[in-house]
Amino acid sequence: MEIEVSKNYNIRRLQQWLDYELSTIMLMLLSWFWNIAILLMIIAAFLFTPFMLKVLFEERRFGWIVFFFLLVILPASGAFFLNIDSTYKFVIELIPLALFYFYCFILRIAIKDW
Repeated sequence: MEIEVSKNYNIRRLQQWLDYELSTIMLMLLSWFWNIAILLMIIAAFLFTPFMLKVLFEERRFGWIVFFFLLVILPASGAFFLNIDSTYKFVIELIPLALFYFYCFILRIAIKDW
């Protein structure tokens, strides 16, 4: 008995998770429970990021990894270190989360051509 593993197995797994991950953006529509929805979106992003970066590294998609750091990590670290005492601080802290889900959306579209 031989077990055959497809060479695109990692890409297919990532695409399945991206399809699921993208659906979590629907949590934004939960206006009644926005605190819980945002918390769930943050948890999902933190849990999904290591898997996504692992697959991108295994597939040698270094451009996508650099793009992730420029689009998500750099603004997140900037928002973290900003010392703003205003009502807009919460909005500024949510920008990296929105950029993460935007990155997942772009990656989901691009992964079909791999």
